[in-house]
Amino acid sequence: MNDLSTNTSFKDGVQFAWDSTSIKIVEDCHYKYKLRMIDGWQPKRKSVHLLFGGWYATALEHYFKHIALGMSSNDALVEVVHEALKATWEVDEDGIGHPWLSDHSTKTRENLIRTIVWYVDHFSNDPVTVFKKPDGTPAVEYSFSFEADHDIVLSGHIDRLVEYSGAYYVMDQKTTGTTISPQFFDSFDPDTQMSLYTMAGQIIYKKPVKGVIIDAAQIAVGFTRFMRGFSFRTPDRLEEWYDTTLWRIRQAQDLTAAGKFPMNFSSCHKYNGCEFRNICNRSPAIRDAFLQNDFVKA
Repeated sequence: MNDLSTNTSFKDGVQFAWDSTSIKIVEDCHYKYKLRMIDGWQPKRKSVHLLFGGWYATALEHYFKHIALGMSSNDALVEVVHEALKATWEVDEDGIGHPWLSDHSTKTRENLIRTIVWYVDHFSNDPVTVFKKPDGTPAVEYSFSFEADHDIVLSGHIDRLVEYSGAYYVMDQKTTGTTISPQFFDSFDPDTQMSLYTMAGQIIYKKPVKGVIIDAAQIAVGFTRFMRGFSFRTPDRLEEWYDTTLWRIRQAQDLTAAGKFPMNFSSCHKYNGCEFRNICNRSPAIRDAFLQNDFVKA
C-alpha cells in the first residue's frame, strides 16, 4: 500500500477513491449511493446534526493544532471560538447578516460555543498528547489517501494521532443527544470509519495504532456531558474488514459500470429514516420531479 494524493474520486464514471462516508452509503443501499454519490443529490437544507458536528470537530481540531504549535490554551480557545462564531454567522438573500438559526432544540449556536469551551475545560489536564512527526510538526489535520489495490484508493481525514499510556491512537469527537453509556461506544465496533482511521494511522504514520479514542459529548438544553471511550482493532480484525471492504467496493464498481443500483429496503428506516425515503416511496417515473423539488445537486 503506497501513500499518494488524489484530487478526484471518479474515473470514467466509476468511483475509485473511497472514504468512510462513501463506503457506509454502499453498505446501506446501492440506490442511495447512486442518488448521493453518482447523481450528487443533497438535501436543500443541510442536516443540523452534520452542521453542528462539523463546526464542533473543526474547532477542536484547530484548537489542538494551535496547542501543538506552542500557543497557550487560553489563546487557542479564543481563536477557535472566534472562528466558530464567524462560521455560524449567516447572510440572507437580502444581504442581512444574522446568527445561524437552528431548527433543533439543543444543537444551537449558543450550545455549540458552550460545548467547545466546556470540552477544553473538562480535558484541561488530559494525559493524551499529540504525536509529532519526525520533522517536528504535529500529527493533526491530516487528509490521507493510500492505494489499497491497483484501482482502489482509500482516503479520509484524521483529526489527530495521539499517544496515551504508551500506545498510539487516532482521536475523534462525536456528539449525541442521548445519554452516553458503554452501549454508545459499542456502536462504533464494528464500524467502517473507525477501522479505516486505525488502518490509515498505521500506514501513514508507520506506528502500531491500536484503535480510536472517542470523546463523546452529550448535548442537552442546560448542560453538555463528556465521556471518553475506546474502539480497538486487532490486526486480524483489520485484515478482515479490509478484505470485506475491498469486496464491497468492487461490487459497487461493477454495478456502477453496469448501470445497476439495487435497493436495500432494510435500510430505509435506519438512523431515523433515510434522507431519500420519501423519494423511493414514489413511482420511479415521477422521482426526478420530487428530487428536483426537495434536493439540490452538489
